[in-house]
Amino acid sequence: MNINNAVISGNAKLAMYYLRKESINYLELQEIFSGESDYVLMQIPPGIANGYKAHLDKIVILANYSTQPHYPNEIIRIDPLSDKIPYSWDLKYS
Repeated sequence: MNINNAVISGNAKLAMYYLRKESINYLELQEIFSGESDYVLMQIPPGIANGYKAHLDKIVILANYSTQPHYPNEIIRIDPLSDKIPYSWDLKYS
């Protein structure tokens, strides 16, 4: 199942951490800034941990849709402040 997200109001930072061992990006981090300043559709395949943080001065409205129905027990939840993912949620632009 792929997850498809788009920020339709405000601006947000998407952080992704590649957990698929067969990927050439295994254990790499990636940030994408999206929203009113740059509208994009973000397609996230299985095996990529991901999270969002609003930035700038507006409330964020995020459209989230998957390619098939899913249930909460199918998703692995990782505390964004844990040390399982080497990432800081401080805002920075790459």
